[in-house]
Amino acid sequence: MSRRALVAGGALGLFGLVAPAAAAKKPHRHETNAATKDMPLVADPTGTPLVYPPLVDVKPGETYELAAAPATHAFLKDRPVAVIGYGGSYMGPALRLKRGETATVRVVNRLERPTNVHWHGLMVEGRWDGGTGPVLAPGESFEARLAVDQPAATLWYHAHVHGHTTRDVHDGLAGLLIVDDGTAGLLGLPQTWGVDDLPLVLQDRDFDEKGTPVLPPLSAALEHGFRGHTPIVNGIADALARVPERLVRLRLLNAAGARTFRLAFEDRRPFHLVATDGGVLDAPVELTFLPLAPGERAEILVDFSVGPANLMTEPDVHEHRMGAEVVSLPDVLSGPTRVVAFAPERDSGPAAPLPKALVPLAALPESTLGLPRRRFELRVGPAAAAATAHAHGGMTMAMPAGAVDPYTGHVTAGAADAPALTINGKSFAADRIDEKVTLGATEVWEIVCPDMAHPFHLHGAQARVLSEDGERPKLWNAGVKDTVLVENSAELLITFGRSADAATPFVFHCHLLEHEDGGMMGTFTVT
Repeated sequence: MSRRALVAGGALGLFGLVAPAAAAKKPHRHETNAATKDMPLVADPTGTPLVYPPLVDVKPGETYELAAAPATHAFLKDRPVAVIGYGGSYMGPALRLKRGETATVRVVNRLERPTNVHWHGLMVEGRWDGGTGPVLAPGESFEARLAVDQPAATLWYHAHVHGHTTRDVHDGLAGLLIVDDGTAGLLGLPQTWGVDDLPLVLQDRDFDEKGTPVLPPLSAALEHGFRGHTPIVNGIADALARVPERLVRLRLLNAAGARTFRLAFEDRRPFHLVATDGGVLDAPVELTFLPLAPGERAEILVDFSVGPANLMTEPDVHEHRMGAEVVSLPDVLSGPTRVVAFAPERDSGPAAPLPKALVPLAALPESTLGLPRRRFELRVGPAAAAATAHAHGGMTMAMPAGAVDPYTGHVTAGAADAPALTINGKSFAADRIDEKVTLGATEVWEIVCPDMAHPFHLHGAQARVLSEDGERPKLWNAGVKDTVLVENSAELLITFGRSADAATPFVFHCHLLEHEDGGMMGTFTVT
């Protein structure tokens, strides 16, 4: 394993080597044997009770109103503050759609800022995708008709106004989107919402003395993104989840702006990955460690019959590469940090067994010779490159004089210090089409990241990872994906089955939200 792979995987510290949890099964917490007696036991945890977003079925023939509006929420216990979200809460309800049905959602803007909604991971036409419009002024509304034709999966929705996505998602404009096709019941997966099927939206925040989240100006965190000192789950800091003493399904969404959560249980218990962005895998994958980049989702099965547990994240130490020079950028977290605690309780519910097989994935081709190929180079360039990016019709985000980069500590002199955030040498331009794809085509997209890792997100299509850094995909990237953390390079096999014209094109971008807002995004049509 390369040094970069070790750094990227969080292979040192609490979690040990990044590998499947082979032969790492742990007995009941009151039992010991030679293989497990040295594993740390977790004391009965404490914290703020975790709450879950309500699950709302959006039925065909009805119009569901999703209103972006002001609300009040307590991130820190007993300290409510003003926020925004959907439906009168921080973030919004979990909307459940059924495969084979068409859902109508009326998005209403009751804020004092423009907004829109992107249905992240939902395979719909460009006019409904929300990546490039419509943008709703205060008081306006828009009806999205969402024809659902894809396997069961955990998706999400969030605001996607270019230049403002970082702030909007930070403030609360996001929520879960569930596609159901009956697979969970057929496989015997836990599916009682809020009991043994738990949605966990992972974010990070800094707070002022009143408990209000604070976010630096976009320009001050443009190069590396904002990472907060406090993990939050479903908007709750120091979260504690009560769980049954049996197999529990955790639906994980990374809705942070920049942080990659590098997850493992403090007692090193194994868990099983059963689904990624686009749906269920062909078989459970046993792990003890899982990185989750911004925009990614994962579903895992965890056995809580072995006692309480703390889900931890390692610091998000990341590289910045400048030619032959490699700089390791520290995180604001200095060591393993608790994300959420789990306190098991006995209940009368049935104990679901771990399925041996899930849903067969389509076989990858033996060869990609003859398939169209495209190459996309994501760059965080020096300030001098900003003028070149702008000359291509793109935009750049200037860093004001006196701003302090929270990771380098450099005090800037002004706009000349703003980095150029580009894909293939160009910053985003809403009136430019960067790629034209044929509807129904299958292509290989090569994503290259010379400077640092980027979570690459594709609208309107799903991908299978063919290779990472010239090697086999990592275990957690074996399924269907729409967001892939690319450390150095990756090859993606993509079939384009949804149309998008030049008026409402799809986009591809880095899902580190400051990079997306700063111009690391391109457009493409599918016709």
